Amino acid sequence: MGRRVPRTLCQPDGVKSCGACCGMYNQRDERTFKQTMSRLIERTRAFRASCAIDDTGSLERFRAEWEPAPEDKLLGELPSCPFLGLLELKSADISHDDTEAIMRGKVGCLVHPFQNDGVDGRDCGVYDRSICEDYLCAAHDVMREDEKWLVLQAVKDSYLYGLVITDTRFVRELFEHAARINGMMPTARTLAREDAIKAAASYFELKRDWPHRAEDGMFGQVTPGEGLQTPRRRGPSEQVGVEPGAYEAVLRCLGTEVVDLPQLEAARAEVASRIERFARAVDLVAR
Repeated sequence: MGRRVPRTLCQPDGVKSCGACCGMYNQRDERTFKQTMSRLIERTRAFRASCAIDDTGSLERFRAEWEPAPEDKLLGELPSCPFLGLLELKSADISHDDTEAIMRGKVGCLVHPFQNDGVDGRDCGVYDRSICEDYLCAAHDVMREDEKWLVLQAVKDSYLYGLVITDTRFVRELFEHAARINGMMPTARTLAREDAIKAAASYFELKRDWPHRAEDGMFGQVTPGEGLQTPRRRGPSEQVGVEPGAYEAVLRCLGTEVVDLPQLEAARAEVASRIERFARAVDLVAR
């Protein structure tokens, strides 16, 4: 696209980051932005109050206390590292006025050497330092450069960023539906329009606290199974016994569960309005 996209998507800029591989969303009793980020605030405060990066014993005790048990996770065998925290929270103290800003700040590894003057505590986590250093998620290879670029422009906080950048199908559906509506894929020039970025942001926001999300729907189009198995989620149209609509794949990506046709139609309408807004913004003919 002629625009720079960072090679590593985990910490792409100074505003947001991704904690998905560290188990950020793998919590059975959390369905909302505030629930997840409140847990990270509590855990980060506890870390700041009780751990020293050069004291392995304190790190091991912290992990024993804060690592989620298998029964508390959506995928019991998927590692969830207790050292994932909020990097802007530099001490155990936090005022009420700061809470919202910290919730929208960067997540990251509290024992990473970049955060601790070169001292590395990652071997005390659920992954050792070599895995943390070398692993890159599928989004790095699967997503196109224009898709990555749009996500980076449109998403401004870590919670939403991790949900969007790791769901390549959800991002691609936005592009493909715009192409279906307009008769051509969005171009670099149309994607750079301010209203296009705002429209994409509105679509991506569906991931934050989708009201039709199933209890186990955080992983979107797959559903937790035995061990690390993730069977494909039953589509919402199938759930109520009707033909799939145009946005069935998007609804799967959102982990949608509906109980009747009116609820399905409401979910479809919400998705359609945001996709159509984006399509209008990137339509060459309309300008």
